[in-house]
Order: sequence, then C-alpha cells, then structure tokens
Amino acid sequence: MVSLTRSLRETWTALKSWPDAKQSVAAIKVAVPSLAIIAGIGFLSGWLHWYPQDRWQEYVKAVLIGLFLVALPFELVFRGVLLSTLAQFIARWAAWISTLLFVIYFPIYGVLNETKWNGVFQMPSFWIAMLVFGIILSHIRIRSGSLWTVILIHGFAVATWMAFLGGRSY
Repeated sequence: MVSLTRSLRETWTALKSWPDAKQSVAAIKVAVPSLAIIAGIGFLSGWLHWYPQDRWQEYVKAVLIGLFLVALPFELVFRGVLLSTLAQFIARWAAWISTLLFVIYFPIYGVLNETKWNGVFQMPSFWIAMLVFGIILSHIRIRSGSLWTVILIHGFAVATWMAFLGGRSY
C-alpha cells in the first residue's frame, strides 16, 4: 500500500541530508557530460543560443530564480515526493516514470500558460533533453540519498540558461 506520509518523510530526510565528498564528485562526473549533451541538443535545435546578460544583477537574479523558484520546487515534487511514492510500489520503474512525468509537465504547462517558452516547451528536442536531464537527476538523487545534490545541479543549469543561453526570467 502506498503511503503519502512515508513519501513525505523520505523527502524530508533527503532534504536534511548532504552527500559526502565522494558522492558529490560522482554526481558532478555524471552531471557535467549530461549537461554538455543537453546543451548540444539545445544549440543544434535552436532553443539555446549564446546571449550573456550585461548586468551583474541579472546573474544574481538568475541564480536566485534558478535555485528557489525552479529547482527547489521541481526537485521536491519530481525527485522527492513523486519518486518516493512511485518507489513504494514500482521501485524498478520509479525513476523512469517520475522522469516521464517531468518531461510531460513542460508541454502541458506551455499549453495551459502563455509564457515566452511555449515554443521551446513544445519541441521534441527539448523533451529529449529533459528526459536525459530528468533520468540523470533521478539517478543522482537515488545514489546520493540527498535532494540538495539535484537541487544544486538543476539550479546551476537553470541559472546558466538564464544568465548566458537566452533563457528569460519572465
């Protein structure tokens, strides 16, 4: 039987724990090549382009938005509560299913909301990139036992996108 209380407790535990140095290095070794692949997909598909901000305040804004308005809530939901809930009854497929729901979120959000990213959110190349990103984050979350690892990686990716690669914060 699936217990939401258990999922919330596991998410809280993952939020309270920090990975050790060895786990952090392992996460970086997986994340960096994955982010390079995602960047390649984005540049080749046209939804990423070099466009650095011209004011330092924009960099600070990108980091704050990337960490607290994007990465933290996404990771609490997808690699926290959802992954923990799915693992209770389909452990072998939990990471894949939570990642597929992560991917599906973007085109649905794009249809339901008028944003500057609607075109990007509807692109199959973006979905593939988010599939790579989501499964890597799920793997790191499972291996490290910490949500902070994936929150920081996700926040770094969003902040980089907003500060240097044409992502808008509005």
